[in-house]
Amino acid sequence: RYTMSTVPTDDQSTIKRPRNEKCYAIFEKLGSPKYGVAPMVDASELPFRMLCRKYGATMAWTPMFHSRLFAEQKKYREKIFTTCPEDRPLAVQFCANDPAILLQAAKLVEDQCDAIDINLGCPQHIARRGNYGAFLGEQWDIVKSLIEVLVQNIKIPVFCKIRILDTHERTIEYAKMIEAAGCSLLTVHGRTKEQKGHNQGVANLEWIRDIKNALSIPVLSNGNIRTYEEAQEALRITQADGVMAACGLLVNPALFSGLEIAPCDIALEYLDFSRKYPVEYHMVRAHLYKYLNNLFRVHTDLRDALHKARGIEDCQKIVEELRARVESSTKEQIQEEIDGAISAHKEKRKKEKETCA
Repeated sequence: RYTMSTVPTDDQSTIKRPRNEKCYAIFEKLGSPKYGVAPMVDASELPFRMLCRKYGATMAWTPMFHSRLFAEQKKYREKIFTTCPEDRPLAVQFCANDPAILLQAAKLVEDQCDAIDINLGCPQHIARRGNYGAFLGEQWDIVKSLIEVLVQNIKIPVFCKIRILDTHERTIEYAKMIEAAGCSLLTVHGRTKEQKGHNQGVANLEWIRDIKNALSIPVLSNGNIRTYEEAQEALRITQADGVMAACGLLVNPALFSGLEIAPCDIALEYLDFSRKYPVEYHMVRAHLYKYLNNLFRVHTDLRDALHKARGIEDCQKIVEELRARVESSTKEQIQEEIDGAISAHKEKRKKEKETCA
């Protein structure tokens, strides 16, 4: 059994290590991607990935796929995984706890992507029930086996994505074990599995920096990236080889470009990509809610109309109507209306609580 105590340690674990030239050659072959689109269930699908690539993303990850379902069910594969020649470099992410099943799933896509990424960071209850994601952080023998079996049997690199553990020392040792097992690139989300939802808190970029210094393979930093400026700050603090963004891109797919693009324009571009690369409609509508959330605080009738919309063409009309309403206003005027709507909503909630008290 591979336990934490058997992992080689170094009292100077945060002193920067020499580069693993083989892994950096892989990274450079991919274009040394600095800005990554995170794997997001029902969100990092093909049209969204292509929109993010248009605005500066240099690599993308698919949503997390369930390895057993992917391996066993053709209908699941065809429904959940789509790509195109322009969708590169691309990592396909799987959750798993059985190396044989993971390998079977990986073999089905190794000719359609540039890397297989193992999800070791999902903190949700479904991951606890399924014994995968961040809940493998205490089961190092399984993690080691997942990586080694893939490395020995597929022709593309193996990446991993983790969350930090409870202590600095254990986190460094965990990352070193993953590297020793054959991982070619590690993405580190600087939060523990307990930091989620309303308890999310701030990502620990200093620990990511220490992981970067302790490893010899490329490391990406994940967490605390809602703007272009925050992406640059994360790169500065962590000294990582790149950053990966999730929620920030859901609100602004142009985040990595540093450009300010009107939400309605982004929404219309997304609809164009959705026509070109069709996906399930519920994903399309969910993205529109994210892009247009603040404007919908003011134009609530259009938010309700989107809820009732039955397809992309309905969505198109709603977004065009919203753009027509706001295009004559300045950015300051739009923000003033949004702030007013938020204040009015808070006041309404306050009165409702007082009435119920």
